[in-house]
Amino acid sequence: MSALGETQDRIASIRQLRTVVGAMRGIAATHTQQARAALRGFRAYAGVIAGGLGRAVELLETDGATAPPAQDGTAVVVFAAEHGLAGAFSERVLDALAGQRPASLFLVGARGLALAEQRGLRADWASPMASQASGVGATARRVADALYAAFVAQRFTRAEMAYASLSETSQSTIVRRPILPLDLERFRSPRPGPPPLANLPPRRLVERLVGEYVFAELALAALESFASENAARLATMESARLNIEDKLEALTAQERLQRQEEITAEVQEVTFGALAAGVVEG
Repeated sequence: MSALGETQDRIASIRQLRTVVGAMRGIAATHTQQARAALRGFRAYAGVIAGGLGRAVELLETDGATAPPAQDGTAVVVFAAEHGLAGAFSERVLDALAGQRPASLFLVGARGLALAEQRGLRADWASPMASQASGVGATARRVADALYAAFVAQRFTRAEMAYASLSETSQSTIVRRPILPLDLERFRSPRPGPPPLANLPPRRLVERLVGEYVFAELALAALESFASENAARLATMESARLNIEDKLEALTAQERLQRQEEITAEVQEVTFGALAAGVVEG
């Protein structure tokens, strides 16, 4: 194959790659927008649960509030990426552990799990990350069930979440904050009027609302992580697109040069052939 043919094949291959990258950019952008839209709903839901929890806590005796225990025996729920091509997204989230070996590690995201194992971190529980914003609720429910089961079994005394939060300018920051146990005193805000009516014993009502609030917080963290992962993938694909365009521009210029060289060579060959024929005839 000639040099021109090889260049043309490379151009065709890179154009196919550009199509794939463009499709991935579109998917990442769509997922990011879907997650942003879903965040509003989950934040409203968490606010409603927090309000209900605040009213339910009023029914408890003051000394019945749960205070956070000591800092030992901490479990960490890490929300990482499910797939690659998201830059250093999962690495940054895992860096939040800062060399710590938690009492229990709950890891969400296959890509994050693989990177954690490379770092010598063993996950006590792992789950795939949702591939759609609509699946984040189911992912959060799995995490909540596993977290509560381990908490009740006293495998740890407190739990935290580590995840990436996406700003309005599409910049993500790593957040690490407590999730269990809840300090019920921060929900207590006495309000005028009669206490709320309840069909459950106060402590049982508070327990159920705490469970629902923890689920809402986990869902919010998972959605933030999902949005951040796809924003990181969008940035990676945009960088790849720019590199592809630069490469195509360089190859197109090379193709034009090689085509001109081939034309020049053909003209020279025809000219030399004509001159040779004239010499022979003369």
